Amino acid sequence: MATADAVGGAAEQEVESSCPICLNDMCISDTLHPIQCPTNCNFNFCIECLCHLLASSKDDYEMASDGNRHVKVHLKCPNCRADISKTIEDTIRLRQTALAKELSSVPDSELSAKELQLKHWKQEDEILDLTGGKKEKKKGPEPMLIDKSLFGGLEFAMTTEEQKYVTKLMSSGYPNELCQAAQILAGIADNIRNGRVSTVTTAPAPATIAPSRAAAETARATQALQSGYSNAGLSSRSRDGDIPGATNFQREMEQQKREKLRRPLPARMPLCVTLSTGEFEKMALQYRQNSGMVDPSMSGDGNGYTPGWKSFFKGMLGNGGTASMTFVDDEWDGSVADAFARAQIGRAGKDNRQTVKGRFGPQNPAEKASVQRIIAMGLQEEDAGDSLTRPIRFQRVLVGSVGGQAGKVGIKKGDVVTHINGEEFTGDAAALHALLVEAYEQQGKDGVVLIVVNAEDCTAEALRLRARVH
Repeated sequence: MATADAVGGAAEQEVESSCPICLNDMCISDTLHPIQCPTNCNFNFCIECLCHLLASSKDDYEMASDGNRHVKVHLKCPNCRADISKTIEDTIRLRQTALAKELSSVPDSELSAKELQLKHWKQEDEILDLTGGKKEKKKGPEPMLIDKSLFGGLEFAMTTEEQKYVTKLMSSGYPNELCQAAQILAGIADNIRNGRVSTVTTAPAPATIAPSRAAAETARATQALQSGYSNAGLSSRSRDGDIPGATNFQREMEQQKREKLRRPLPARMPLCVTLSTGEFEKMALQYRQNSGMVDPSMSGDGNGYTPGWKSFFKGMLGNGGTASMTFVDDEWDGSVADAFARAQIGRAGKDNRQTVKGRFGPQNPAEKASVQRIIAMGLQEEDAGDSLTRPIRFQRVLVGSVGGQAGKVGIKKGDVVTHINGEEFTGDAAALHALLVEAYEQQGKDGVVLIVVNAEDCTAEALRLRARVH
């Protein structure tokens, strides 16, 4: 059972009994918060079956095997047929609260997308769908409930409920919820890479797609999160708008590109990556070098020459060796337009220090017009007093340069470092550098650091306003 698996990773639990409906094991929360049946018949079943019952009762009709429709399922006890409609949601909330408490001590980096939803769920939120996506969703338009352009190509591995939840987080207007959404997408991508997630499909795959080609398309989609979100221009098309000789996959990608021009994404989308502390070894060595630390055992060669710390570290770093990442201090000017521009970072001054030399935004005229429309919506809200409160100036740290594994997993020059190990980072470039060096000093090469970039105020506000564009 999905819920039992989620909690099993957080704590050891003794199974009380098996669910009489699905025959899967029930967890402790199921027995601590049994069904509140008016007749006290003591019948109980697992939270997954309970969620199935609640979801089925909200459908207008169900389709029978002979094709006829019959009246929706009623919220009655399966054993004595007593009405449990007044207590079923309270029971589910109590069980989900208990499951969330079990997961509260587990680091986000070790949880799946479904487990992250459960961990951060609060009683005032909507009840989560813990049915594992087995129930067929009702058809029909759901405007702005799901925005697939926010998933970085990972929607094929997400259930409908996961897509709704990530869309809600991404369009909330709050940086910490962007961070949570980035962690969920990173967990899904990691599960795909390790073969732990099955593809979620809404329709059978066309028989004409060869397995090798389908695998290639899947690989391209899983790389989308690493390579960032693109607002690239359109491919060449025929007059009727179709691509000559295009596959269904190419047509779908073309449609997504047109949608991105109409509703452009920010230039810096939230991204969560897990890096080995070994990535910061060169940063630690350079930090010692800049601090004047030397090996006291180093001695001269008998001719009056002492190697010194410069030669010592040059040998360790290699010719031209640099840190995997460097950082630059910057300030946000408080505008939403900043979310659609990337910083141009260069070197200046006698000390050749990295600095922000300018910013460049979208070049496509259609995309420019769409960005201006989104910005105008924010200005109208400010005039009406309905906008979210934002600081006038805000200090932040940008990635000045990137290499090694950090660059391979998708971090780019100009990204804004916003969270470290799940906590919001509010220091300057020197403090961030020292923090990563300290992680290497304490954990060696075998530790890990969770870094989230671009979960910042301007990106959060831009995505919130973008969600209103129809």
